[in-house]
Amino acid sequence: MLRSLQQVVIIFLLILSLAAIPMIVEVNAPENRLEWHFEKLPVIYGDFISEISHGSLGTYQLGTQQREIAEDIQNNFFTSLKIMLFGVNVSIIISLIFGIFVSRFRLTKLFNFILNLFSAIPDFIIIILSLILAVKVYKVTGVRVISLRADAGALNLWFPTFLVSIAPTLYMFKLVSVKYLQTSSEDYIKTAVAKGMRLNYINFQHVYKNVEPFIKAELIKVISLSIGNLFIVEYIMNVSGITKFIFQSNEIQPIAIGLFSMLLISGIVYLSIRLVLYLFKRGLIYE
Repeated sequence: MLRSLQQVVIIFLLILSLAAIPMIVEVNAPENRLEWHFEKLPVIYGDFISEISHGSLGTYQLGTQQREIAEDIQNNFFTSLKIMLFGVNVSIIISLIFGIFVSRFRLTKLFNFILNLFSAIPDFIIIILSLILAVKVYKVTGVRVISLRADAGALNLWFPTFLVSIAPTLYMFKLVSVKYLQTSSEDYIKTAVAKGMRLNYINFQHVYKNVEPFIKAELIKVISLSIGNLFIVEYIMNVSGITKFIFQSNEIQPIAIGLFSMLLISGIVYLSIRLVLYLFKRGLIYE
């Protein structure tokens, strides 16, 4: 209990410290160096806690308007949550399907080859190329697949979700494929094959149960990759997500609220993946 409390306090102070960087760092132009004013941190911590204790999330600047964070945060939070929730879960499902259960088909080998090519390209470049391709598709066919308007609704949700899912799919599919090959070479798998057991049965009852711990161990990294892409995608595509509070302000209140919200989104996505894996195991794997 004490250890958990310490972790919560450390995370709280760390997020506030990150949010406070614009306020504690100053540029000393005459001497051409940065100056750090860490003595401001206690005051910053106190102001943030005082604002929250009064039942207010504070305000942020939107153009020339000063708006209450509480008025806009709900829609922005759920927009980012939907993008992350669908993007990461779909990437896990695709990795499992192509990495284990249909890995013997030639189409999967082609899919693996294509993903290996994309994995050599930085995520930011893939996102830019995808946007250029979407614009080309619109020019050639007249079919609009993206929109840069903040109020475009579903049109400005599915494509960001697709872009956010690219990095975790590339990473997780490669991991699952490698672990599948390693597990398939084990003696107990060869024995199961020699006994004439069906390949689907072996994949479900033996291979998956040995690959699953590695998937769970890498979930935090997968979510971190998705969060990094979410920052890029929401900024480039003008999505009204939670990162708006981080990008459009240099004040501690909106930045801190945005970072705390991002941490909450990460936790929800992590729990959703664990739930999907649990239900899958309970429904299809015999213990």
